[in-house]
Amino acid sequence: MAERTPAQADSARSVRRVMIGLASMALIVFLVVTTQFHRLPQGSSSLIHLLMALGILPLIMGAMIYFTPVLTRSRVPEWPVLLLPFVALLAGGLVTVCLVWWRYLLLAPALLGLLSCGLLLVWMWRRAHLALGTPHPGLYWYLFALLSLLSGLIAILGAVLWPEHWLALRRFHLHINVLGFVGLTALGTLRVLIPTVAGYADPDASRWLKKNLPLAATGAWLVAVCAAFSPMLSLVGLLLWFIPWLRFAATIVLARRSKIWGWHRAGTSLAVAMLGWGAVLATGGLHAVSAWPAHVTTQLLFLIFLLPLVTGAVSYLLPVWIWPARNTSAYAVASQRLAYGSGIRALVFLTAGILVASGFTGAIYLALAGIVVFALQVVWLLRV
Repeated sequence: MAERTPAQADSARSVRRVMIGLASMALIVFLVVTTQFHRLPQGSSSLIHLLMALGILPLIMGAMIYFTPVLTRSRVPEWPVLLLPFVALLAGGLVTVCLVWWRYLLLAPALLGLLSCGLLLVWMWRRAHLALGTPHPGLYWYLFALLSLLSGLIAILGAVLWPEHWLALRRFHLHINVLGFVGLTALGTLRVLIPTVAGYADPDASRWLKKNLPLAATGAWLVAVCAAFSPMLSLVGLLLWFIPWLRFAATIVLARRSKIWGWHRAGTSLAVAMLGWGAVLATGGLHAVSAWPAHVTTQLLFLIFLLPLVTGAVSYLLPVWIWPARNTSAYAVASQRLAYGSGIRALVFLTAGILVASGFTGAIYLALAGIVVFALQVVWLLRV
């Protein structure tokens, strides 16, 4: 591999700094949402948007920017591209404010979010076409995830312009963002990241990604469209989404359990998140037939999917972002410190999710303890 120029090395450092900043922002948002969790049962849209728009959206966009050069075997991103997650962060903050005070001004931040996501999609599409050889199939999971997000933003723009269709378009916006944007990004990443974190080769990953993207993407779109107009039919889409998830559980978590599961392995937290996604799909199906309250599905999404997903990914990637060469004792010590107790922390999040969904709302303090402990581990890492 050709040695990087000083300019390329500076760009790579900038990407890593952006990811550290976005991951820190996500953890702060998680702490805020957890301390205000009592508002979720009342369906606080502002709190949900705080979680998604300020914590998850910028972090996912940053992850796409970080992984796209790897998936396309291309150079590091240009500095204007690194600004896009922060533009989305600004848009998300404005959306949260508008939902509380000035809903009629939602048009402006929605357009800003549409612009940032559209530019990222164009950049990734160009990188795919300029790639050396065929891009890794994981890139197409990201592209379809961004298309889902863009359609969700267009739907909310339509809801602002035609308020008589607000409820239907809002349902589409919600489901396409969760199942399309978040779901496709997460599963597409985990299918590659779990073997990497667990330290084993997985020659079947590319084939799995190619085979299951049509099912997952079609399922997400069916759920979103049918949830807006015919909720019962959304079960068809959920069944389609379940197929990739079941294949993932069978071929990765069960077949490789000796390498993934452990009390002090970062891969355990990622595996719990993957299993948690199945619970989100199942409760989403129950909600579609009015057998499950929507706010409980939102709680499960946060507690047993997003929390173990983000903490597990950060526990592996943060030392890589700080010590990219990975050949120093500082990196080895930092990796051990963040991975320490990963399985216990994931079990705490899982327990909190089950208890909260069962009506024991006080169990949210279990999740809060897990986040606080992880934040202290990050501080511990920085003292290496």
